[in-house]
Amino acid sequence: MTQKPIARYYRGARTTHLERLHDSAPGDFFYQKPMYDFDMTRAPAGVQVEQTSFVRIAALVLKGTYSRLEIVEPYAPSALPQNLVLSAAARIGRLFHRQPTQLVTYAIENADLPRKVAASTHLPVAVTRALLRLTVGFCYRSLTRVVFGTADAETNYEALLGARMKRRPPETTLIWGLPTAHPSALTVDSDGPASKVLFVGALDERKGIRQLMDSWSEMLAASPSAELLILGKGPLEAEVLTWAETAPRTTVIIDPTRDVIFEAQRHADVAVLLSQPFTNWKEQIGLPIVEGLSVGTEIVASTETGIADWLIQQGHSVISPSATKDELADAITGVLRTRRPRVEVLRTLPAVDGRLAADQWLFA
Repeated sequence: MTQKPIARYYRGARTTHLERLHDSAPGDFFYQKPMYDFDMTRAPAGVQVEQTSFVRIAALVLKGTYSRLEIVEPYAPSALPQNLVLSAAARIGRLFHRQPTQLVTYAIENADLPRKVAASTHLPVAVTRALLRLTVGFCYRSLTRVVFGTADAETNYEALLGARMKRRPPETTLIWGLPTAHPSALTVDSDGPASKVLFVGALDERKGIRQLMDSWSEMLAASPSAELLILGKGPLEAEVLTWAETAPRTTVIIDPTRDVIFEAQRHADVAVLLSQPFTNWKEQIGLPIVEGLSVGTEIVASTETGIADWLIQQGHSVISPSATKDELADAITGVLRTRRPRVEVLRTLPAVDGRLAADQWLFA
């Protein structure tokens, strides 16, 4: 019997998703909309990358076109309506096809889903939890395989689903969403005192850019040679640019290319991502953290990231998202003063990129 192809469906596609395809199991890539950093030129040659409608994806599942399809995790509230339809389509497909499409997912949501939904719907938390236990549970049991990218994500599912987590399917495993060392990480000359501070990410309140700007004067008072590079774009662009006009030793690049971002990460001494708590959002891991680690950069992050405990265990700095500007400045200054050789940071990373290892397991 001929083996059917595999596919991935992302509601929002980013450049990193395309870059990952170079090393992933070969398959088609569908997306509903491009995200702010989407660059189609990063897709590998010969791979079908197509913007499409959700209706078409549901039809492909119903027809059993693919052997396995990766979808957004059930715990993502904005994706829940689509996941319910895809789950129903997969179950119906099992009745009519000898080789139905199996659904798989990568799960890293670490926010409190019942409270998120309650805040947006104004329903009691107990009501939303009961409804979500049914709906998320239906989607979860429709999956064939689930990789949890953080322990927090696995705990979240267990807290919501309880005994449903123990039912089969799906098969599950925990593979931390950590990077491997980038081949070029050790080609950077690290002689001289550490001074380069980097922020990469969306310029909005969720990522802690305001806290970083507020602490910069204190940073320079403690470390006069420090330099700050801000790369990104978002709703606070104008505010960041206005601030940088008078803030000493700062540079801002709006909407940088991936090459510019990578070079900045390779030369940075410390990457800062002070993710903030929001009612309807919580940092899952943080791509700037992952990419910074891959080139041996020290990290200053908040407890909001799903790998906060891992960062602490590996010698990085993790502080409260509500830290004062003095506390944030002290954290960054402390990391600059004790900045380790890149090779020491890289030794803490796995031999295989966590996301690629998850991909291999999902489609094995």
